[in-house]
Amino acid sequence: MNWKFPKFGRPKDAPVEGPILNMRLSSVLLIGYRNLMINKFRSIMTIGGVGVGIGIITFLISLGFGFQEMVVREVTKDNPPDIIDIVNSNLDNFVSLDGKTIERIREIPGVDRIGRSINTGGKFAMGDSQTDGAIYGIDADYSDMSPLKMVSGSVDFSDESSKAVVSSRLAELLGFTDPASLVGQAISYDIILSSETNSEVKGDTVRSENQIEVAGVYDDKDKSVAYLSYGMLNRNFGVDLAQQGRIKSKALTDVPNIRIEIENLGFVTENVGDIVGDIDGFFLIIKIVLVVFGTIIMSISAMGMLNTLSVSLLQRTKEVGILKALGAKRGDIFKMFIFEAAIISVIGGISGFLGGYGVAKAVNVAFNIMAVQKGNDTINFISIPGFFMLAIFGFVAFLGIATGLMPARRASKTHALEALRYE
Repeated sequence: MNWKFPKFGRPKDAPVEGPILNMRLSSVLLIGYRNLMINKFRSIMTIGGVGVGIGIITFLISLGFGFQEMVVREVTKDNPPDIIDIVNSNLDNFVSLDGKTIERIREIPGVDRIGRSINTGGKFAMGDSQTDGAIYGIDADYSDMSPLKMVSGSVDFSDESSKAVVSSRLAELLGFTDPASLVGQAISYDIILSSETNSEVKGDTVRSENQIEVAGVYDDKDKSVAYLSYGMLNRNFGVDLAQQGRIKSKALTDVPNIRIEIENLGFVTENVGDIVGDIDGFFLIIKIVLVVFGTIIMSISAMGMLNTLSVSLLQRTKEVGILKALGAKRGDIFKMFIFEAAIISVIGGISGFLGGYGVAKAVNVAFNIMAVQKGNDTINFISIPGFFMLAIFGFVAFLGIATGLMPARRASKTHALEALRYE
């Protein structure tokens, strides 16, 4: 038979008188899939290696991002980012948070409102029970920005009457097994006045045998504390200074300028953004370590894929020669090997991602089951951001192309006669 190789410009209806010009894509894919199925064990092991690598990375990353979000969530839960804390602990330039200073701070652009708080020592007694504890004096604005987790009752701190909110721990120390039953009853207390809270006092002074009605109990099983109205303390004990303050800004963009203005007055400011920044910096280091660890794992998986495809090329050299003799082009052979690498990387990547995320979720569920059994709240410490998912799928695609490129090029450049003489 006289073979004539067709030219690119022949009509569509002209008869083919020789080898096929190009293999159909479906044929290329079918041959690649068949070759993987011929060596199932080797293919499964290679896919498993990629899956284990992706799974480990997914598991570690989901824990890393999850713990970071959990810590930030707990830190910012009672500390919104638009709140600025003020303390007068700068010993080089000690200043007082008095009425005049409060008014100056209110005039700073961007300040919505400001609250103040004092804390001092005290002693509480009821009947035969007595205990030492801390006394906090706060105003209504400070209370709104630092809400207490109430168990029973409530107090309006804008009211200057002699009422207090006490911790559940203080109620227990005063002999109440049910802290809520203390609400509505009167207790006596001593309070320590100092130059930090009263501008007229030079040293520590104790004011004893004061009475106050318990109007509410908040949840705190560790500290013996009572919250009183700042206005009442000012009226009864001359308290006119504050050790701490809280500012709510009108917008987050105002926070930096407000902090600068307050620090120029000699105060020290704190914002939850500082803590979040430290947390982010700490977890950034962890993420870098995880990326390095993941790179090592995936390098091992990539070498496994490269080895599988190289061995496959050696075993199929004669097959490549036959395909070329039948008219298969270099591009067809190239696509066939690239497709095999793509199958391995895609299946391994998807199975690894789902497996790693599933294991992480299972760990979270098991932890929450134990937490519920011990009476604690459930938490979620698993999270995978969208950009990481895109990065995983992008890496899987890159892995398939990168590891399949060298064997595919070697196979496509193999001469038909040399391939047929192989073995």
